[in-house]
Amino acid sequence: MKEFRLVIGNKNYSPWSMCPWLLLKMFDVDFEEIPIQLYQDNTAEKLGPYSPSLKVPVLLHKEITIWDSLAICEYLSEQILGGSGWPASPRRRASARSTSAEIHSGFPNLKREWPMNCKASCQLKPADALLNEIARIDAIWSCCRRKFGENGRYLYGRFSIADCMYAPMAICFDAYGAELSSEANAYMQTLLDNPFVQKWITHGRREQEPLSIAYASNA
Repeated sequence: MKEFRLVIGNKNYSPWSMCPWLLLKMFDVDFEEIPIQLYQDNTAEKLGPYSPSLKVPVLLHKEITIWDSLAICEYLSEQILGGSGWPASPRRRASARSTSAEIHSGFPNLKREWPMNCKASCQLKPADALLNEIARIDAIWSCCRRKFGENGRYLYGRFSIADCMYAPMAICFDAYGAELSSEANAYMQTLLDNPFVQKWITHGRREQEPLSIAYASNA
């Protein structure tokens, strides 16, 4: 048994499972992946031994259990990455934590109306409430890239937890045809070009589960 075990849902439509998975991959941490199909009659039964919340993702590390995507990423950064999951400077770190928490807890219209679906490819016209949320994410991406992105292509220059939290949104925006500013679009493409994001998308597209699935939330 490997030291770290990550319980995740279907890659096609479990955005929060993707966040710690991507962090582990980007920092080359060896871990066991435990996939559990969501929205099945026996899903709760299968999650019971791993997840107190009966949701994904869950990280198992020795005798410790951590659930919730952002909590898992924080734990990994503190315990095995020497804090490098976040930007080094206090100002960048404070901003990265704020933007990560915002996507984690907010944007209900986006999560409901444009759920992550690696197989989707269509042009949807968003309602006003959704347009406002897309504009907010565009502003976050553009502002952070202008202020903090001088040392790399990611949101705060080098790769961080913030990029993990927004990678599923890049998949959603690409799938449903979001109209973004040039700066935000360039950042979205950076996420989509990440080899591990590409690997996740490829595996998600190979899954055979029905697609009429509600947004898989762990909040």
